[in-house]
Amino acid sequence: MLDRAISQPFSYVSTEGPVWRTAAGRRRVVQDERSSHLIVRVSDQVVGAVTWSPGQTPGFFRLNVTSCDDAAWTPRLAELSIGRAMSFLLRAREARRVELLVATYNEVLLDYLATHSAFEIEGVLKDRFFIDGRYWPAVVCCADLAAFPIGERPDGMHREELLRRVRKKTLQDLTVSHDGTSWAV
Repeated sequence: MLDRAISQPFSYVSTEGPVWRTAAGRRRVVQDERSSHLIVRVSDQVVGAVTWSPGQTPGFFRLNVTSCDDAAWTPRLAELSIGRAMSFLLRAREARRVELLVATYNEVLLDYLATHSAFEIEGVLKDRFFIDGRYWPAVVCCADLAAFPIGERPDGMHREELLRRVRKKTLQDLTVSHDGTSWAV
């Protein structure tokens, strides 16, 4: 599914700008262990992905939106997709800063940024993207981490119960797969 999401070479919604990836290049993206991906689907059709990857600085992440169907993307879909990706990111990692770079021709994400306060616009990079025969600026945005709910985290009791059940199941599996003399409880 991720290969489908990143296979479209030209998109006005993708935050990377026009990218022509060979099959080998797409495999490298899919197999990159540093990046995490959220596949975005509408009515069971893959329309893109939201990807986050760490930078050189601890706690720094870059967020990218990739589209393989620009017509399916709306500011609402961007809000839901970015919100879900941020929730996963913030639950799994210690994030201090999450950046999003948006080209000024990207109307869907500019509408999202204009109607939601989850990202603060910090500046503009001149001539960052080249598309339609001209250079376009990009808007540099930083996520307000408090604006993204990270979802329910299990409390300590739930975690302890889960660990107890995992230990019990592991010992049962080891006892069954062994003759029982060394692993018996």
